Amino acid sequence: MTNSHRLMKRITLITAVLLLPYLLTGFFVVRGNETAVVRRFGSVLRNPSGEVRQWPSGWHYDCPWPWAVVDRVNLNAARTLSVGNLELDAPSQSGFLRAVDPARQAQFLSGDKNILNVQISVSYRVSDAAIDEFLFAAVSPERRLRTLAESVLADAMLLSGVDFAHTLGRNELRELMTSRLQSLAREQQLGLTVDDVTIGNVSPPLRVKAEFIDVMNARADKETAINQARAYSEQREAEASAIAKRTIDSAEVFRHQSVEAARAEGESFSKLIAQFRSDDQQGRRPYAEARQLSLRRKYLDVMEEILRNVAAKVVLDSGQAIDLTILREQKSGTQK
Repeated sequence: MTNSHRLMKRITLITAVLLLPYLLTGFFVVRGNETAVVRRFGSVLRNPSGEVRQWPSGWHYDCPWPWAVVDRVNLNAARTLSVGNLELDAPSQSGFLRAVDPARQAQFLSGDKNILNVQISVSYRVSDAAIDEFLFAAVSPERRLRTLAESVLADAMLLSGVDFAHTLGRNELRELMTSRLQSLAREQQLGLTVDDVTIGNVSPPLRVKAEFIDVMNARADKETAINQARAYSEQREAEASAIAKRTIDSAEVFRHQSVEAARAEGESFSKLIAQFRSDDQQGRRPYAEARQLSLRRKYLDVMEEILRNVAAKVVLDSGQAIDLTILREQKSGTQK
């Protein structure tokens, strides 16, 4: 074997020893909570359907660096970013009037020309269907999402008053900002999916804290007075309705009783007249005599009832007879 052949073997052996570790750099590991995207010669590997090919967890091999570059993304991680102020006071001092750090606060102008310190939290994750947009289409997509969140928050505050932003419209504002931020993230091709926007804190500037306390106390007193007046009004209305119902029921009962009594009295009178006519036709008693007798009996019954209810009775001694008769004798030949 010549020296040239020995030299070639040595060169081949050295090349193989050096090339083997380099080829082994093509192996890469994807952890259980990650998915991987491979760029080969600068182009993203895709499935036959055109979607980005995502490598699952485990050991894989592709071309060694720099011919292939592996990007790993955790699609299952719930990510959060905060926009707004940070509290300085103790955790126990929570509420609308918490102090904030002037150097780190985010002040926004509300629709009624009030300045408020507002803090929101945005929950988002990397979109499985748009992972290529997250990796390659946008420069620093999370920083751009923060900018969009600040813009959406400023717009929402301009459409709201201080009362609406603090208590009355928090849910409505949250839904509005969530929907708007989701739409902007899709339009900007950030590759991020916004799940929710939470309004963490709404507080006034420290210089007007006392004035806000006075306004809140006055508003609370106003609401208390309104609620008390409404409760009193409802109570009086219920009592008036009950009284009116009882009055209507009593009047209805009285009407029914009066009608029935009148009907019974009318039927009794009709039967009495019919009896008088029957006796007259059968010759037992003339109609005029029976009628006069009946009227006298009725007169005596009425007088008895009247005198029974009179507490004192006065007898006049004028030497003349007193005629207390109400019903007079009818002329002969007249019947009614």
